Amino acid sequence: MDEGLVALVTAGVGLVGALGGAAMGGLAAVRGARLGAETTARATIEQVRTQERAQHDHWLRDERKRAAVLMLEAYDRFTIAASNVTRMFDLEIEASPDVWSAYNASMNEIRRAYFPLRLLGPARVHQAARGLWQLIEEYHEGIEEWADGIMTATDETRAGWGTREEQQRYTLGRAHSDLIDAVSESLQGNHSVPRPN
Repeated sequence: MDEGLVALVTAGVGLVGALGGAAMGGLAAVRGARLGAETTARATIEQVRTQERAQHDHWLRDERKRAAVLMLEAYDRFTIAASNVTRMFDLEIEASPDVWSAYNASMNEIRRAYFPLRLLGPARVHQAARGLWQLIEEYHEGIEEWADGIMTATDETRAGWGTREEQQRYTLGRAHSDLIDAVSESLQGNHSVPRPN
């Protein structure tokens, strides 16, 4: 075989090899770019999800805090109104429809404040709020019983109502403290903190 022909064949094989190598390198580069783009896209999606979770958690924390504050403020107004009603029943202050009206308004406010707190949770806050709310409803039943029978009650009956109200007030105070503890734990993000005795 002629040396020129061998050189030409060798050059042709080299050219085919070079083109094949370039093509393989190009395919590898395209594949690498695609994998890099997919990795970047997955990282971006995960970052967006993380930001969405953080924003949702922040929103939920703010809503829980707002609901808890509403309930605690309503409770404060309720205790003042309830105290005025019992003082009115005990003739410590002058009887007035305004006292009874303020008490009923505070009961309605407690009921409105309870449900958002119940819906937003978490479970420990919901349980504490439910416990307080149920005790308030029981207290309210006692106040209504007292109001209905105040004109015909004996001194013994009045004393019984007063004793029951005093016991309920103490129980309400404990339930109020439980709610404050639950809300504090929730807002700190630690649902397993033990309560101090």
